[in-house]
Amino acid sequence: MKKVFFIIIILAMTILFILSVDIEYGNPKNLDVANYYIEQGLYDTGAINLVAAIYLGYRAYDTLMETIVLFVAVAGVVFCLRGKR
Repeated sequence: MKKVFFIIIILAMTILFILSVDIEYGNPKNLDVANYYIEQGLYDTGAINLVAAIYLGYRAYDTLMETIVLFVAVAGVVFCLRGKR
């Protein structure tokens, strides 16, 4: 019974997630952010390389947090495996 309940909950959460995502790929109205990065990237960040400007200028905090999460996950795995010896 617990497995059925768990499967129903996971299925319901998946359906809610799919229904909540309202992104139409290829729709011109979704290109506003991309056009802003292309037009204003040099002025906002001062970087000539647009890829570096987006990665280090606009997405720096996101990248930092992803690195911290990865480090904590690796540290947790090492801690758990070290205790089994």
